[in-house]
Amino acid sequence: MSEGRKQPMSLEERAARYVEKLDGATAGAGGHAATFHVACVLAQGFGLSVGAAQSILEQYNARCSPPWSAAELRHKLNGAEAAAGLMTKDGLRPRGCLRDAGGGYAARAEMGAPIETDAQGRRVSAAPVAVEQIERPGFNPEKLKEMAGAWSKAVDLVWLANRSARDPAQITASGFLQALYKPGEKVVCFSVYKSQGQAVWPVEKVPSEGAEGVWFLAQPVDGKYHPNPRSLGKDGQPKMSRRSEESVTDFRYIVLESDVSDMRDWLGLLVQLPLRIEAIYTSGGRSIHALVRVDCATRRQWDEERQALLPTLNLLHLGGNDAGALSCVRLTRLPGALRLGKADAAGIYRLHRPAQRQKLLYLQPNAPLRAIKDLPVVRDVEGFWCGLAAVGVGDADEGGGVEWIEGGLGYYANVSARCVAAREAFLEKVKGEAA
Repeated sequence: MSEGRKQPMSLEERAARYVEKLDGATAGAGGHAATFHVACVLAQGFGLSVGAAQSILEQYNARCSPPWSAAELRHKLNGAEAAAGLMTKDGLRPRGCLRDAGGGYAARAEMGAPIETDAQGRRVSAAPVAVEQIERPGFNPEKLKEMAGAWSKAVDLVWLANRSARDPAQITASGFLQALYKPGEKVVCFSVYKSQGQAVWPVEKVPSEGAEGVWFLAQPVDGKYHPNPRSLGKDGQPKMSRRSEESVTDFRYIVLESDVSDMRDWLGLLVQLPLRIEAIYTSGGRSIHALVRVDCATRRQWDEERQALLPTLNLLHLGGNDAGALSCVRLTRLPGALRLGKADAAGIYRLHRPAQRQKLLYLQPNAPLRAIKDLPVVRDVEGFWCGLAAVGVGDADEGGGVEWIEGGLGYYANVSARCVAAREAFLEKVKGEAA
């Protein structure tokens, strides 16, 4: 190497120089999406580790108005690390695309050459992409099976319950709401989907069953009726609603839902994603719902968070996620309630015999930003219920105790041969004692 030639820049230096040319984020002007894009540039574009990317993102953060907190930056970096690639104006590009860009626009930007601009002179080479510009991928069951991998065989009700903060078999519908919502917050519950709700919890008792099930609005509300400017009556005036965004007090959740995926494959994908999944439950049919906590104060922030999660959501769409469920006022199934029947494809209503329970699989209030597969095992639900069955029910527990133990064993019986055997032995023992 000749004496006057400069040493080549390290990968971190190249990444820092690239980010220096990006405008700082501004709150209320797409700031969340812009900052997440920078995190993706570092983690996906240059392929940096979270640790290596953090110092560069902190330097960028100093130019943001206002700066993000350390926790918010970590959230964005963790999300970027889990993304499917770097989204650019040319589409989704693979990890390392800026590191290996050669003479492309990335390399020119790093070396200080002119950056591509539009007719108004605005930089466009690394601009965040609006949600509307991205075509959602369609459901691909083969791709879902590939993404789920070995987890589709490992993850079932028992596996999830053993990592749940509380035993799902012991959570009622009202107990579920109490675990997720703060004192004083209200939740609208529905046994008729196209209605304004049959109860506002906790002021009113939640429905225990519905002809086609029971739902709740995922976001907490004030319980009052407000004019909904997006829904007009015959007189041209806004209809009154207590389930529209005007009633929402906190845009806390995004609902994920799939009714086309193989259940085990869908669960195998969900447990690998670094999302704040607080609950997973069934519809009383073949659909599985998941509540993802995002903690947004306003609708605008919720929209920005959804956009920031777009790479992960695109993976989920490939896996069969219902894109229509991505609404800030989405209704979702209430675990613990009964679904009495369902209308078939021809619109004919048919009763379920027996009624099907909308079953809670997993509950983790205040969930960490961490894949469920990385959470520790905190209980042994099979051992607990089988142990109770082996001990038996004392005279003081007669009646309610039998029902409780049988219910716990039955909750896991469809996936646990141990619980099936323990339940049969327990009922035989109870029958013999009664005789």
